[in-house]
Amino acid sequence: MFLIVVDAHSKWPEVIPMQTTTSTKTIITLRNIFARNGLPEQLVSDNGPQFVSEEFQKFMKLNGINHIRSAPYHPATNGLAERFVQTFKQGMKAMDKENADIHKKLAKFLLTYRNTPHATTNETPSMLFMGRNLRCRFDLIKPDLGRTVNDKQMKTAITTKAEKLREFNTGEQVAVRDYRGKEKWTSGEIIQRKGPLNYEVKTQAGGIWKRHADQIRNAEFKADPEQNSDVVIPITDDKAQAANSEADETSDESPPIINAPQERRYPLRTRKPVVKLNL
Repeated sequence: MFLIVVDAHSKWPEVIPMQTTTSTKTIITLRNIFARNGLPEQLVSDNGPQFVSEEFQKFMKLNGINHIRSAPYHPATNGLAERFVQTFKQGMKAMDKENADIHKKLAKFLLTYRNTPHATTNETPSMLFMGRNLRCRFDLIKPDLGRTVNDKQMKTAITTKAEKLREFNTGEQVAVRDYRGKEKWTSGEIIQRKGPLNYEVKTQAGGIWKRHADQIRNAEFKADPEQNSDVVIPITDDKAQAANSEADETSDESPPIINAPQERRYPLRTRKPVVKLNL
């Protein structure tokens, strides 16, 4: 058994396999759909027992959804969903000979249907529902406009930027940032470039790390020994006073005022008296 929900505007379908069709299970399934897409203003259904129950009516009322039930023995009232039921059955029957489970067949059907222009809107349900078409295997055989634009913008940014981006070649010996111990840098070798600024580096120990270009330096790079410690030592009051006294001895300028009062950014609020009425 399947619960079928269709968006009236975009014709976007949701098909959920159901073990039972009780009101409780139906409400749980609809709540998950509403959590992804938001609450609808109106819901049209048939006169199934799960839709006419008091529990379902309370769920509709608490969420501000206008529930309309079709007339008895007149399924055309909910024609959009009924027509999709026929299309869904035909699509699943066409895949009878495929060696796949029901979930795989359902996923293939939904991806194809959502990316196919609808006869009423002349647009795909995914375009009207999400503002874009879903990526499928056909996108592999046609040029990707978005990727082309991003590549050109990246090349333009590299050539026009005053400071050229740091680049490394495959097989190049480098110093890579190490976050495990006291030593901040260790030697390694560039294995692969994963993006404009991302690399895979093989260390001396044989591990493969993913690092950004900011975390990689040339092999001749030598870390400053003063930067090997990331520990911040708090200054106590005695140390602060000693530091201030040393500053006074070495400097002729007057010490800065630390606790100087700051000018108010907003005027003080004048609260009106509270008037209590005995009713």
